[in-house]
Amino acid sequence: MTKLAALLTLAAALCVFGACSNVEVPDLDADVKEEKIIPEGWQPLKLRVGLAPFRSALELDEKRYNVEDTTRWVLVPDEARLNGTDGLHAQLLDTMRKYRMFESIQAIEGATPDTPREDLQTAALRQGLDVVIVPTLRRQDVGYVDSNGAYGWNMFIWWMVSPIISWWVADEDFDANLHVDLRAYPTTRDIELDSFRLQPPETIIRSLDDWDEGWNLFSIYSTPGHFDEENWTRIAGLLMPIAENEAKKSALRYVTGDLADTSRTPEFLEGIRRRVALVIGVDGTGQPPLPLSRFATQDAQAFAAQLIDARNDSVPEGALRSLTGPRASRRSVLDAAGELAPLARYNDDVYLVFSGLGTVDAQLRPALVTAQPPGAKELELIAIEDLLDALLKNNPRTLTLVLDCSFVTPGDKRCAITDAQLAALHERGTTGSLFDPLIANVQARGTSCIVLSATDAQVESENHMPALEIDDLNHGLFSSYALEALGGEGDANRDGLVTFDEFRKYVGDKVTHISGLEGKPQSGYFHAPADRKGYTLPTGRR
Repeated sequence: MTKLAALLTLAAALCVFGACSNVEVPDLDADVKEEKIIPEGWQPLKLRVGLAPFRSALELDEKRYNVEDTTRWVLVPDEARLNGTDGLHAQLLDTMRKYRMFESIQAIEGATPDTPREDLQTAALRQGLDVVIVPTLRRQDVGYVDSNGAYGWNMFIWWMVSPIISWWVADEDFDANLHVDLRAYPTTRDIELDSFRLQPPETIIRSLDDWDEGWNLFSIYSTPGHFDEENWTRIAGLLMPIAENEAKKSALRYVTGDLADTSRTPEFLEGIRRRVALVIGVDGTGQPPLPLSRFATQDAQAFAAQLIDARNDSVPEGALRSLTGPRASRRSVLDAAGELAPLARYNDDVYLVFSGLGTVDAQLRPALVTAQPPGAKELELIAIEDLLDALLKNNPRTLTLVLDCSFVTPGDKRCAITDAQLAALHERGTTGSLFDPLIANVQARGTSCIVLSATDAQVESENHMPALEIDDLNHGLFSSYALEALGGEGDANRDGLVTFDEFRKYVGDKVTHISGLEGKPQSGYFHAPADRKGYTLPTGRR
């Protein structure tokens, strides 16, 4: 072999093995570790997230770019590409789960790309989720950039060595764009919490050789503008996995960075805050030992409507259970509390509204009389403490008890306590209010406890007060003015909100005044910890 032939052979070998295409197989795990994307000591965000199906709203017009003699090809996605088994939705979901970005992240059950956002939020609420993330594919395209400077080498090898060998010289640069918009919404409010675009810091550019670009004997003289769809799809098949990998890394950086910071702000916490309510209304039947009451059921129904229809701080329908009349059995009440418990968490506010008959249970704890099953031999009731155990399993931020009943006033229309039970309370040496240990137990959970009650549960006989029903009002006295206050009349400073203090002043004054006119003094009971004096209640009507 001559020296010239040896040199040419060596040059060809170097071209074959050293100047090949720069298209790597992406390795997300390696990139995450090498680039230190997950902060040391990372803990999942305390959010339960629903990932909506991918939607497509491409910024580039396929009709403009998907034509012959263009240098860019828009890859219009089909449903499989977006939401199929290996589609973008599944890839993003798997990535978030694998790297433990959230307490949990789930697909939204029954959702499609065409599901309206309000319906997505409703469905996510049914799953007990806090946030809905809606992903939209904005760009998915590949394009020719320019020669990378190796064109001269390619010409030399084509002419002097071999046209075949020249196919392996990566002399042209192509780019790939895969951009996804993420928008986050709470499950219970019509606001946007945050938004972010998943895209790499710099456009992805790789050098491809003629073999990568498809078969063409004279490919060195061809430009990408002459490629057909098959060639562009081939290029996309090489570059899109890299673009997908970059999008996943961008998603991880977003959650561990911007979203982690945003999720701790008061504005974000207020945005995702849920208001959850269990409303119960049961009238007394008049069959001993129950007195006859007339307006408890409709009081509860009016409260449920107020909570849902409030202009400010309303309770979404999916987070409210209303049980009235025969439907309000002990079993049904406990089941409803169990259904609501997953929705009432560390950042959420809970309302327990009861209108009906109060009493004490066998352990002399404050209890609510539930609907009586036919032929029942014993009084069916539920201790408030037991009900709260079911309702507050996840230790919500605030509990508001709204009670139109009395507990220690024998003979009252809204009280089912017996003289024997009252005597047992005295014999045990119970003094003060039965609400005191109840409030202490709730506070011990880390939940602030607010009580708005028609009357106190004072054991001393001089403090026994009724919870009146007023025929002219068609309501319990307390319920009538509580609903009036929440409807807007209690808004003393006219800022559109009714705070705890405003409610206490308005309802307390009305109840005391009207009951005095009736000759049956009644005084409401209102309690809130110091940090909840300005707590706002569901106010106004839509």
